[in-house]
Amino acid sequence: MRSTRTLTLAYAAPSPAAAIDGSALAVRLRCGGYDAAIRFEAAGARLAASGDALLCLGLVPAMELGVDLRIDDEVDEELLDHASEIQSLLCTWYPGYGRIAVDARPVRRSHPAGRETGLFFSGGVDSGYSLATARERISALVTLVGADVDPADQPRVTRLKTVVTDVADQFGMGRIVVTTDIRSVSDRLIGWVEYHGAVLAAVRHMLAHRFENQIIASSADESSWTRRWGSHPALDVLWGTAGARVEHHGLVHRLAKVQRIACEPVLMEHLRVCNRRFEHCGVCHSCQFMLAALDVLDMRDRAPTYRHLTSRKRSLKVTGEGSQSDMRNLRAAAQTHGDDDIVAAIDGALKRYRREKLLNRILPLTEIARRFKRFKRQRRFMARVGRPSP
Repeated sequence: MRSTRTLTLAYAAPSPAAAIDGSALAVRLRCGGYDAAIRFEAAGARLAASGDALLCLGLVPAMELGVDLRIDDEVDEELLDHASEIQSLLCTWYPGYGRIAVDARPVRRSHPAGRETGLFFSGGVDSGYSLATARERISALVTLVGADVDPADQPRVTRLKTVVTDVADQFGMGRIVVTTDIRSVSDRLIGWVEYHGAVLAAVRHMLAHRFENQIIASSADESSWTRRWGSHPALDVLWGTAGARVEHHGLVHRLAKVQRIACEPVLMEHLRVCNRRFEHCGVCHSCQFMLAALDVLDMRDRAPTYRHLTSRKRSLKVTGEGSQSDMRNLRAAAQTHGDDDIVAAIDGALKRYRREKLLNRILPLTEIARRFKRFKRQRRFMARVGRPSP
């Protein structure tokens, strides 16, 4: 009889064709009456059904839901040890989290010699910077369809695949595209901000036979250490093992990253930044920062994906500690460049952020909202758990 307080992850049988060529994996999540499935499908590599990937997929959702975790497979002894450290870290980040029991069959895993280094690549500034600066040791780009691009949105999927294909070809590297429907399941269990690093780590372990080291690009500079985020310099490495490492790369502020990738025409030709649409809206805070950075650097002509946009009133926003650091570096460059409107916009953004931080210290609205979302997820999950098992 299955425990109604234990989330169990196991591999399910893929289609016969996928089972033969190893192009797809299906993961089943069960807890009492809760039963869901996630699919991963790869082009350019086979996927290995590793229990290490299952632990990466299951640990953070189980902590969010407050249930124990069972992995119906073997998990590397080192990764099981790291799971305890991961729990300790997440418990310090998220009030209300408690330690859970993790049940798995330990194994001392071995890997083939002569494996390579891969890079998770999205076409954005961060992964573009990591590609440009670590290119000599990267052999292939790994792109995840189903993270910020809905697998059902075929035009955007096609464009993303074109981006990674063109960039990989220009840099003389291999390319692997992994498509997953994970967010159709995970978004009802845990927020993507908290979860995305663990998902990347899971894909990394599905490709452990190919890569000894897998790079995840940092989304901020050294300020990353002070913020809680699903991909973090202290957290990413813990998802890996000695034989299947995860590297958090590029703790550099965004203006320096933009300046570096602007020297790589193929990266600028395919640059993806916008939070709202593929073509760059010019309005969201990511686009606004990018436009300001290009103007300060006198590099607007090097950004084909922004040529359809004209300069407009600056509307910059600080969204967190990493963003604050990026803004301060942009402000210094804008002041040197004589861009008074950008300096003024940044001063306003920094002032608003300081005010929001003060308000959150007095009345922690952000944490209250996060806890409320967690409460709703737990209630919804437990309602399904309590149903009769299929």
